[in-house]
Amino acid sequence: MIDPFTLLLYAAALFVATVAQRVIGLGFGLVMGPVSAIVAGPIAAVPLNCIFAVVACSLMLPGVWRDIDWRRMAWLLAPAIPASVAGLLLARAVSTDALRVTIGIVAIAGVLVSVVFTRTSHTLDGPTTRLVSGVAIGGFNAAVGVGAPLVGAYALVSRWDPRVLAATMQPFWVILNLVTLAERQLLVPDGFPQWPWWAWLGAGAAAAVGTLFAHRIADHISPRVARWTIIVLSLIGGAAVIATGVSGIVGAA
Repeated sequence: MIDPFTLLLYAAALFVATVAQRVIGLGFGLVMGPVSAIVAGPIAAVPLNCIFAVVACSLMLPGVWRDIDWRRMAWLLAPAIPASVAGLLLARAVSTDALRVTIGIVAIAGVLVSVVFTRTSHTLDGPTTRLVSGVAIGGFNAAVGVGAPLVGAYALVSRWDPRVLAATMQPFWVILNLVTLAERQLLVPDGFPQWPWWAWLGAGAAAAVGTLFAHRIADHISPRVARWTIIVLSLIGGAAVIATGVSGIVGAA
């Protein structure tokens, strides 16, 4: 269950996550991963993130359709889907909090290495880069609901145009999260959040309002601002996941 005050805080975070999702193509894993874990618990956080990511990204599709890079999305999605099965099985076998700490550290390291790489004149975007990135994104997203920092790392090393990135990630997250939800029902059926109808309605409304607001400002964000926003939010998201995991480990001790 969730009380009205907690729902209000969750809806505010969801609004921010939705705006970030539309503007830079990332948001739910970076913002909502730690928030959902605190509000609903570590087990329910993943399906909760998946549900609202599907809702928000679906609402965004009509506004970004012409900019979607379907070929690159397929390259990332093909390895991400089977990797999500491995992520779910790993989450079932290993302590969720320990997994959060590990994934948070890997995510931050990946972003920092990517930032250093972008200071060179090279671009890293071959088939191997896309396959490895897809595996990491799908596995991390299914395990703890945080695949976005790896998207940020890939976007940096491949020098992906921010506008195309933001558009392409919407159908990517819709498909990947729908698949993850279906897999979770088969492999890890427990832990679905038991919220009253008004909580689902309120959170859904926050995602819808965030989408409308984001559409108005998305075209006014420069590529440089978008790039630095990806870097900062990816690092904050990784740090928040580590903090959530450490808090869970300490609390269980």
